[in-house]
Amino acid sequence: MNTKSISTLVFVIFSLLFTASFAQYHHYADSRTHSRGIAGFKNSIYLSANTGLVYEYNIKTNKSRCLNLNSPLYELRDINVNGQKVIAMQSNKASQLTYILNGVAMRMRADYKDVFYDGMALYAMKGMLYGDPIDGVFPVYTTTSGGVRWTPVKTPLVALEGEYGFSASGTSIIYKDEMFVIVTGGQSSRFIKTEDLGETWFTAKLPFESRASSGAYSVAMKNKLEGVVVGGNYKRPEDASKNCFITSDGGKTWKAPTTKPRGYRSCVIEHKGVYYTCGTTGIDYSLDNGENWSPLTSGKFYTLTVLKNKLIASATEGRIAKFKLRK
Repeated sequence: MNTKSISTLVFVIFSLLFTASFAQYHHYADSRTHSRGIAGFKNSIYLSANTGLVYEYNIKTNKSRCLNLNSPLYELRDINVNGQKVIAMQSNKASQLTYILNGVAMRMRADYKDVFYDGMALYAMKGMLYGDPIDGVFPVYTTTSGGVRWTPVKTPLVALEGEYGFSASGTSIIYKDEMFVIVTGGQSSRFIKTEDLGETWFTAKLPFESRASSGAYSVAMKNKLEGVVVGGNYKRPEDASKNCFITSDGGKTWKAPTTKPRGYRSCVIEHKGVYYTCGTTGIDYSLDNGENWSPLTSGKFYTLTVLKNKLIASATEGRIAKFKLRK
């Protein structure tokens, strides 16, 4: 090993050890629980768990409570919060949502078809929900009532052969600057966006590996033009060969970063110009629009959000982890 390689290895090891000391772990549920959906509002973190339960964790009191113990669903993969309204999304082809208003839990259906939901995004009263293709078409629904009623989009979103969404972190669909953005994977990966609630669609191919377990798992947009997609192959968690791509022209073209995240990544978010991404081998961050990524910590994480100037990560064993934000 040459001197340059040794220096790089020492830097990476030091970075991992140094940054990991800043993590603060807190339990919100038992050790059998993990959450792929996370959202923050006021002083609380909301989590949608593999057990079909929704948890509220207060970051000031460090206490948690279950919001739908008397009305659990099956595995929940995404969650959105707007005031006293909490909506969590089930992903097991049963087409159900958990709707919690003022602490009262109810069940809803967006459609009576058996849809495997992949993600939802809400902003004020507008929202979009989508699932895996049925008969070659992605089931996509919109709401203008804050998620109370859902309507199929006017223009069908036709799927490519072997294409579907990943419900790994609730961030394969996002809302940013009057547009909804969806990313897909499988045999084909695409960047898909609409600025008119699904009346028209823009699509572009993403250069991920063509494989059932590969593709784009998550997207974050800094603005209408600049954004990052992450993913890779969850069956090869340390493979960083094709796990991240960046755009500066609204998704028309994509390029690989100079320094990539350290393997498969299930979630990416942007906060005040800094990108954070997580997966089964740790958390990385980028200060230069996704061009170079640095390690924040190691460990297994599912999804991310920011609340009260802290990066909050959903971890294993019913825990969340808090980190200082990077500047």
